[in-house]
Amino acid sequence: MNTEHATAPLGDPSMAGASGSTVVDLLTARDHAPIDALGRGLEQHRQTLADYCTLALQPRLSAADEARLSAILDQAVDDPLLSFWLDEADGWVGEQLNLMPADVLRQQQHRLQRILGQNWVDTLWNDLQHRTKALQAYLKRVGVYSGAIDGIMGPTTQRAIESFKTAYPDGLPLGYL
Repeated sequence: MNTEHATAPLGDPSMAGASGSTVVDLLTARDHAPIDALGRGLEQHRQTLADYCTLALQPRLSAADEARLSAILDQAVDDPLLSFWLDEADGWVGEQLNLMPADVLRQQQHRLQRILGQNWVDTLWNDLQHRTKALQAYLKRVGVYSGAIDGIMGPTTQRAIESFKTAYPDGLPLGYL
């Protein structure tokens, strides 16, 4: 790879109020790296990140540069820490070049929170249904439930639970589970 790419400033400093610093300078500032795992990951992938940022901001890439960028992206598929730092580099570059206004970013973050929240509720609901089916199957094995094993905690299941508590006040041996 051409060594000029590794030290060339990334982006036009006049764009979006960039301070004139380069991503390479940011990535090579060793005295500011945290000591935690992310800092060690940054240290480990510093040159790869500098190469990525340099290549990603070029208006045109040579065949060799395309191959290097592709190799970095392939490497990130198998390395979650590198993938994290590439995402951070993309965000930083986008911020420096004002590619995504702050209000749009906030809207996307709120949308993501809603989606994650809904996924959590869906996962919890599926888990609850699975556990209710297991409970219904258990209650059926011990002879206190005759309804469908449908995962619904309805009145029939609730009555079976009460019948179980009455019929087996001390519980059953684990063999029945």
